[in-house]
Amino acid sequence: MGKVKSFQAKTAHDRTNEGKIICEVCKTEIKRIKLITNKKSSGGWVPVPQFQEICKCNEADIMAGKTV
Repeated sequence: MGKVKSFQAKTAHDRTNEGKIICEVCKTEIKRIKLITNKKSSGGWVPVPQFQEICKCNEADIMAGKTV
């Protein structure tokens, strides 16, 4: 069984920047999201998963599908 953490300990952990990658331009945390695109193969369409790093700088472009 895991260690039980208090609510105060959880919020203190969320506020720290330990282990987080911060964007130098917009000063927000860079998160990795999984994008699933389709690729045409000989038998039909095949889903192709890929990971993309996202922050406030490129969030609108990635969510709109401009840069994949």
